[in-house]
Amino acid sequence: MLNHSMRTLLPSSVVFVVFMLQGVWSLAGNLDAIVHDASAQAEPTVTVHPREIKNVLYNPGMGLADFHFGFEHPPSTDEYPRQTVAYFRWSWSDLEPEEGRYAFDVVDRIINQAKAKGESLAFRIMTEYKAGSPAWLLRKGVGSVKLGGGVFPDYNSPTFLMYHEKLIKAFGERYAGSPDIDHVDIGSVGCWGEWNTACCQGVEAQCKQYFPVEDNQIKITDWYLKYFPGTPLVMLHGGQLKYAVSRGAGWRGDCFGDYGYFSPTWNHMEHAYTRVLQDPTISNAWKNAPVQFEVCGVMQDWYEKDFDIDLILNKGLEWHVSVLNAKSSPIPPKWRSRVDEFLTKIGYRLVLREMTHATEAQPGRKLSLRSQWENIGVAPIYHEWPLAYRLRSGEDDVVARWTSTAQLRRWLPGTQHEVADAVTVPEDVLEGSYVLDVAILDQGSRAPFVDLAISGKRQDRWYPISTVVIRR
Repeated sequence: MLNHSMRTLLPSSVVFVVFMLQGVWSLAGNLDAIVHDASAQAEPTVTVHPREIKNVLYNPGMGLADFHFGFEHPPSTDEYPRQTVAYFRWSWSDLEPEEGRYAFDVVDRIINQAKAKGESLAFRIMTEYKAGSPAWLLRKGVGSVKLGGGVFPDYNSPTFLMYHEKLIKAFGERYAGSPDIDHVDIGSVGCWGEWNTACCQGVEAQCKQYFPVEDNQIKITDWYLKYFPGTPLVMLHGGQLKYAVSRGAGWRGDCFGDYGYFSPTWNHMEHAYTRVLQDPTISNAWKNAPVQFEVCGVMQDWYEKDFDIDLILNKGLEWHVSVLNAKSSPIPPKWRSRVDEFLTKIGYRLVLREMTHATEAQPGRKLSLRSQWENIGVAPIYHEWPLAYRLRSGEDDVVARWTSTAQLRRWLPGTQHEVADAVTVPEDVLEGSYVLDVAILDQGSRAPFVDLAISGKRQDRWYPISTVVIRR
């Protein structure tokens, strides 16, 4: 058996070491390569080991949220890392100002702005906040409680429920399964859409009377599950959380980091989140749908209150967080390095450990591609993004492209994930040496969408892994 190992020692981050075995050229860029030729009957194969990197990866569906685009005053990148998810909340009155006239243009405009920034959209629909539920709805006889500048509607009103289902259905028909939507926050109920009556000081009794009974809470939750298929959903810990996660939703905490923000005797971290996570249905929800957090106050408040930033961030990782909404507020400079390190662990982080394939292939014949991957993040991918391969000539002409059978949503952290694909080389590929690239594409399989935690990324976000010689 011939077994050679070659390691590049050059300092450049993208260096290709080319070696030849029996006339077969193989490319090893930022990786180790081992070539095997077991016998006269077995075709020679090459195994390559890409090199892992430690950089922060600004991938979709993980990282920091861009809260309403910084409310028109976004912090600089020196103050706040780049964001990947644009998080917006809209009142029902904003989304349906007139009965049956839905403001899709408002959402579409934000989607386009988010895409221009390299972000996808997450949103919540609220029925109590500022204008809250639309005036035309209240005029139909829906009871309400006035709260400062807004109203708390009667969630048990049949009229409210009928029109609210129509609203969720309309937006589901428009945006469910859209590659532009990262996730939808199951709001709709209570103060700020947070499934509580915390904004009802002085009118608590009336708010409690109007708060939806359990059957109506489940109805509203079911509408999101029904009308947003193919879109990740998250439910706040104060709502029908166990019901929602048992049907495929993730969960969300809106006061992450609270270790005494409001009270010295009660806090969200120990007395709310930790307690609900004692239920395995909830604690395992991250395996199927995302965990999202929003900071309590802002990080500067934590700093001034002398909160333990390491404890807080480690809890986020322990709870498998994918997106943290730090409210687009500057991070204390002394904490920036810790937050950046946190961002190298949050969500998913995919490493190609090795790729094995034949050194030669023939047009019209199968090419076997075997690889081992590891997710070293704390959560999986929650969208149907495919793994893909391609063959590229020395002139950068793509002569073949294939999609893997691998299901990346199943790549949980902590285990190796083996992929075996047999792809057919097109009949019209000319003889020659071609680079084998890999990438994770967007939902429509159009273009690379996810950065890997390996070196060598090209400008087009494909990763050169090896070479294959085509012989007729």
